[in-house]
Amino acid sequence: MNFNSLNQTVASIKKLRKFYHMIRIWDATHKRIIYESENANISGEAPVSITNFSKATLSLREDGNVLEINIPVTIDGHPYCLELIQHSEEDSLQHMQKLLITDPLTNLYNRRYIDDQLPIDLANAFEENYPVSFIYADIDYFKKINDEYGHIAGDCILKETANVFLRLIQKTNGWAARYGGDEFLICLPEMNRKSSVQIAYKIRHAVESKSFYINDHFIKVTCSFGVQTLYNTSSIHTVNQVIGLLDKKLYQAKKKSRNRVVV
Repeated sequence: MNFNSLNQTVASIKKLRKFYHMIRIWDATHKRIIYESENANISGEAPVSITNFSKATLSLREDGNVLEINIPVTIDGHPYCLELIQHSEEDSLQHMQKLLITDPLTNLYNRRYIDDQLPIDLANAFEENYPVSFIYADIDYFKKINDEYGHIAGDCILKETANVFLRLIQKTNGWAARYGGDEFLICLPEMNRKSSVQIAYKIRHAVESKSFYINDHFIKVTCSFGVQTLYNTSSIHTVNQVIGLLDKKLYQAKKKSRNRVVV
């Protein structure tokens, strides 16, 4: 987040005062406070979503009742840190944590969740010596959809497609996330190659069979998929390594006329 002056920064974060007990702006060394605002009368409403702050860090104090959010900002070309402190009941804390890891458009998990959870699932799978499978998907000709029907229609397609993903993996021990744009990542712990491929085909068929009502028209949408199953002998441990493998398979699906699953 970039601001031209401290006054502009304070004006921009004014709405946050309603939801957080303390707001501070620290210098880059985190040794000097250049702005501080305290609010003892916090509204019972949920705090505003901060899901757009992709570089924010979240921490809970030892007692579990104080949430601290630190967001890097730039003021007049210099780095600072915006600190938000919330004293909350358990339900409010859970709600705030959910906001940080949820994509607001699709209600799937977001990139932050992928970066945090995927290495954990890999480590658990390899330690327990069971497979973990991934499905990487994107919407075919999505740019054309945006160009022809508009970005609001594109958002609708993203949400409806995400609902298909959720419906078909909700009975598994897995999760689905929006990696970025029209790209989605599904993680299926303890699932072997055969079962994960079956799920990918079910999703492909469900999307292809669905009619999307856009701007008074019914249109058809398809998706392409890459599937990868990993074991403790795979020597894969990072998000980038997993995405690299899946991206190659998704490219093959695109190259082979789309609307297909590549394993």
